Amino acid sequence: MKIIQAEPVNIEELKIQATTKDDWELRLSAVNELAKYDCQKSRYILTKLASSDRVFAVKEAAFNAATAMGITKKGLPLVLKRRDIGYSSRDFAKIFSRVKRDLQMEEFDLISFKKQFQVVSSEMYDVMQYEEQENFDLWMTALYENLR
Repeated sequence: MKIIQAEPVNIEELKIQATTKDDWELRLSAVNELAKYDCQKSRYILTKLASSDRVFAVKEAAFNAATAMGITKKGLPLVLKRRDIGYSSRDFAKIFSRVKRDLQMEEFDLISFKKQFQVVSSEMYDVMQYEEQENFDLWMTALYENLR
């Protein structure tokens, strides 16, 4: 892939897409587009995503793009840290308890729970939707069942 030494015409749109916290696929798409352009703004966005995105696919794509551009941080090459979503079981329990309380649930309703979970913590929802993929509903149900 040839890297263009210019700023993309839609850089502001790409910046917004890359910083959205509730749609990892949109961020990944923005990374793939930014990887085609070598400019100060795309370098900054890719470096930030490569070091701090919670969805590993986005982080890895940004890291690969930044490495291809020869981006360094304080003169040192970027390092792709191990997969870490940044949430503990305590974080999940806290958010799930809040959703349960907000909905005043007696019986578990997956559809209502998912909607409220997305409202309460859209970033956590997005990260776990990526991590669990087809098991997302099962994961959510099991975690809900284990609430105290």
